[in-house]
Amino acid sequence: GAQLYERMVGRARAAVEWGGLGAVLWYQGESDTILREDAETYRGKMEKMVEDLRADLGLPGLPLIQVLLASSQGPYIDMVREAQKSVNLTNVVWVDAKGLPLWKDHVHLTTKAEVRLGEMLATAYTKISYVASP
Repeated sequence: GAQLYERMVGRARAAVEWGGLGAVLWYQGESDTILREDAETYRGKMEKMVEDLRADLGLPGLPLIQVLLASSQGPYIDMVREAQKSVNLTNVVWVDAKGLPLWKDHVHLTTKAEVRLGEMLATAYTKISYVASP
């Protein structure tokens, strides 16, 4: 909700002030797989959040690397994954966590999978061409 967003913006502003912000790494959406309405509106909400974040930070081209869901809490994972892939904004790219090993809860990535995901995110980051101009 709004409180989480404000906390994220506050932390991002501190990063910008104390050294810079090269990209946002985004791994979220499992709860949006529970209700069809949430899955159907995911893309629009995601695009608005990215646009709002960029505006609030004064960084209009700030890259966002989104992690496509590997698991879900509900039946609409395919809809959310497609919504994630279809976000249509400049400097928004994705890496796919599908197929990475999960813990027995079938939701969270194992430690080795988290390390692999970190490598995937780092590779995606190195392919982004972005210079902040506040």
